[in-house]
Amino acid sequence: MKKISRRAFLKGSALAAGAAALTACGGSDTASSAEEGGVVTLSFFDKNSGSKTFDDPVAQQIMAATGVQLSVENPTGDPDEKLNLMLSGQNYPDIILMGQGDIVNRYIEAGALVELDDLLEENCPNLLEMYGDTLEKCRHTDGHIYWVANWYGKDTNPCSSVLMRRDFLAEIVDQERAESTEPFTQSEYHDILRKFKELHPQVGGQDSLPLTVVADSSGSFGALRGMFGQMPYYMPDDKTLQYWTRDPQYMNSMLFLNDLYNEGLLDSEWVVNKKEQWQQKMAAGYVFSTFNAYWETDTINTTLAASVGPDAQFFPYKVVADGLTADQTTYNGRSSLGWDAIAITKNCKHVDAALRLYDYLASEEGQYLLLWGIEGKDWNMVDGKHVPDEEVLDGLLHDFDTTSNETGIRKWTWFIKNGNGSDGTPYDLSTKYELSATGTFANQVFGDSDYYDTIYYNSLEPVGSSVLGLQWQKVTDVMTQNYAKIVNAASHEAAQAVYQDMMQQMEDAGLKDCEAYITEQYLQRLGLWGEA
Repeated sequence: MKKISRRAFLKGSALAAGAAALTACGGSDTASSAEEGGVVTLSFFDKNSGSKTFDDPVAQQIMAATGVQLSVENPTGDPDEKLNLMLSGQNYPDIILMGQGDIVNRYIEAGALVELDDLLEENCPNLLEMYGDTLEKCRHTDGHIYWVANWYGKDTNPCSSVLMRRDFLAEIVDQERAESTEPFTQSEYHDILRKFKELHPQVGGQDSLPLTVVADSSGSFGALRGMFGQMPYYMPDDKTLQYWTRDPQYMNSMLFLNDLYNEGLLDSEWVVNKKEQWQQKMAAGYVFSTFNAYWETDTINTTLAASVGPDAQFFPYKVVADGLTADQTTYNGRSSLGWDAIAITKNCKHVDAALRLYDYLASEEGQYLLLWGIEGKDWNMVDGKHVPDEEVLDGLLHDFDTTSNETGIRKWTWFIKNGNGSDGTPYDLSTKYELSATGTFANQVFGDSDYYDTIYYNSLEPVGSSVLGLQWQKVTDVMTQNYAKIVNAASHEAAQAVYQDMMQQMEDAGLKDCEAYITEQYLQRLGLWGEA
């Protein structure tokens, strides 16, 4: 097996050389690929596409540049259920965008995906150049590459924070401190919540909420983990992974919430808060703080700025748990492999056309087309840099759905690379070119100090109906059923008792066996990537 390299060569001759080999890759008659008038139609299932149709200006440009027309198969209902049905019936389309982890591994193990190692090297110089060493981390346990990542590359932009309404905060700590990027300590934050409740027992006739969260939000509890420096797994040494509930900081974070709950500072309804309820409470103006990604309050901030004033917006802050330093927090865990896998299936009768599409969309030109639109219409080159049309940019910032559907910009997010192009402008126009005031502040507060790559820990857990898979499900069920009881306990002593009982139930469910499996998978991953 050849190892992926970045060497350049004449693409046309490579395509010709590969044509004979590719004819053996024909799939079943259920695939919807066809060729007419020099244009190849490929079926493409994108779990994220919703009900979008491939008929916008960007779609037309993709066809003109590649000779490929895509028949996008929209997911109906649960995309994972559709993926499972396609796999069991072997009636999958030519190209699939699915989640990384268990689902793509099952497609590989079923022999449903084309091995890409040599095909990428022979046909996709642009993709090789853009992805670089990232491709090595797409390798399956058998050493081969069957999919390429989407939303890949290092992204240090903040993704979790402690959000506080700036006008209330300035009232408590003064304006200069409220506008400062200096972190708050856990004790300072706790005291600020108390002072808010004392100053504003009610806001607009409504009982105020010093802190509310979304009960089932990774953003909310990602921020709590970040405050206490927790990682996806607790690592007592370099060779062992343990479930995060074993980390001493886990109980410290739970006891912190327990204090807030018993003092009436944490929303008493936090356990049942869904995102819609959370949004309603936040926009109503009687909430002071929450845990989440800063962009989750963009719409809420617009509402508050209009109804109360520009300072009545939620800004992101770093709060550092007592006993930690600011560089020990872990607010910004992100995967450099993104979260999607894009694969060519064995049903594809025109693998050469699929590779042509891969190489073009993954190229810098393709990325700017997908995320900026069409040159001369949506953007222009000015002094060697991409400059967006002001009307288009304004539309993306203030009416994204309409603008995206009309222009095709960011309507299709495939082979997306984080970061900037060769001229220094960000690939992602709508979220990275012109940041909001809160986004700018978030980058100043966090920088890249909290970044860590989660790829080492993603999808290590046992899955499915195996003995270990069922044990792991039971372990996580026990934790889910008990963490709220810890937070809502009447005292620290009662919270500790619930925790001890929870851990015993998890042990009885097979926690140690699951941790041994997770550790084994982790070490194998390091070995596969040459980092053991």
